[in-house]
Amino acid sequence: MSNFLDVAIVGSDANGSTAIEQLQPLLADDEKVTIATHGDGGGALFTNKRLILVNDAGLFTKRSIVRFIKRSAIDAVSIDASSLLEVKIAGNGFGMAHLIFDADLDPVPLSRWFADAMASTDTKGGS
Repeated sequence: MSNFLDVAIVGSDANGSTAIEQLQPLLADDEKVTIATHGDGGGALFTNKRLILVNDAGLFTKRSIVRFIKRSAIDAVSIDASSLLEVKIAGNGFGMAHLIFDADLDPVPLSRWFADAMASTDTKGGS
């Protein structure tokens, strides 16, 4: 099994409430959503504990693939906001993830979330 996450098109925060509604049952009791996005290809929830990705799949039937990435597992991030907002994430236990957001999403809160996630890893003595 590959630990590489194919490209996920996760929309923008304009429809983030759809992702929250869809994924609410998967949140831990003390988990809080910081950023929520949703689009035609899926969605993402950035919480105080992890990144939850939904990649919609299937040509004739609607099915979703849900992936979880712990904040503490993120080792490196590349954010490209030149046209569409693209984020490439590398880390321990999941390899890489490539996310594409709609141009409407402000990259600043997203950058802060990743900076905080990586800083929290450093303060816990992570590698």
